[in-house]
Amino acid sequence: TTMFLPKTNTRGSGGRSLPRSHIHREYPLRLSLPTRVHKQLVLAHGPPAAATCVQYSGDGRWLACGLANHLSLVLRADLAGTPAVFSGHDGPVSTVCWSQDGRWLLSASRDGTLRLWSLRRAEHVLCVGRDMFSKPVGSAQFYYLDAFILSSSGPELQLLRHHLDASKDEIRRYRQRSWCRRVFRLRTTGATGITSLSAVNDFYSYLVLAAGRNRTLEVFDLNAARSAALIVEAHSRPVHQICQNKGSSFTTLQPLLYNLFATTAAGDGVKLWDMRTLRCERCFEGHPNHGYPCGIAFSPCGRYVASGADDRHVYMYDVGSSTFSHRLAGHTDTVTGVAFSPSVPQLATVSLDGKLQLFGAGH
Repeated sequence: TTMFLPKTNTRGSGGRSLPRSHIHREYPLRLSLPTRVHKQLVLAHGPPAAATCVQYSGDGRWLACGLANHLSLVLRADLAGTPAVFSGHDGPVSTVCWSQDGRWLLSASRDGTLRLWSLRRAEHVLCVGRDMFSKPVGSAQFYYLDAFILSSSGPELQLLRHHLDASKDEIRRYRQRSWCRRVFRLRTTGATGITSLSAVNDFYSYLVLAAGRNRTLEVFDLNAARSAALIVEAHSRPVHQICQNKGSSFTTLQPLLYNLFATTAAGDGVKLWDMRTLRCERCFEGHPNHGYPCGIAFSPCGRYVASGADDRHVYMYDVGSSTFSHRLAGHTDTVTGVAFSPSVPQLATVSLDGKLQLFGAGH
């Protein structure tokens, strides 16, 4: 019943430390919510390209976005300068995920592959796909302080060991130095396809959450390499995102708050769950989401949940209330992705309109 407790503001797994300006700065818990539009950016030049996902790096300095035109972008968190463009996928990018040490970016696409990119050289270092998986990759993320990659392929949850090398060798320039190997794989109960998965990467945790196409939620214990719990009929439709309350390296939450996680399904709102009881503790209502999957995110302080919606707005909920406290405007199409900055009260949102918006705390 006891999870590994998080360690905040410490050195990462590779002996790397946060920049000196970030080490002692704590997330300002008492500041107001990010509800005012500060900046807006069109992500693609020429024909508009729908944005599908957005994620902050762990130090809060960078933003990654996935686009429907097969590209991934990396931008400064203040949107200054020119974005770095990562191309290589043959389908819309559905997931972007930062490594805990901030050196690597992982992207998954509807082309059925996952790719890993070097942020230092702004280039592709590894593609994992049809040679590793019998079915296209659904979800993927770094896990266990970047020691592994978690991925889903059909009904299988796979734990992958990887080695990433972005160095250049002029003599053997075409030789692939990076590699990825399977450690083990687990099948869901009933062999149902996995629609979403989630696990903590910022500290050691052996629990992995997976959602199935048959509307189930399953908890896997990777210490024992088996399924630990099953929740049937979690939603009236398949879950399209699981979001855990992970805090950030700039905050220290009460240990019990790390047991909370949220799920969302089109047409069935957002539900808050407790890992200890495996019961739904609250349903967040009032935001329309009946078509395209809309993203959700916890604030670093653990007190708020943000959700995209079909009506071009972002809805902000207090975890202690079922009704939304704020409704944020500015987009002109369905809001597909939301992400809180880990270091400051800032919210990034992306939409099918191809724009990225930054919301900051009002004054």
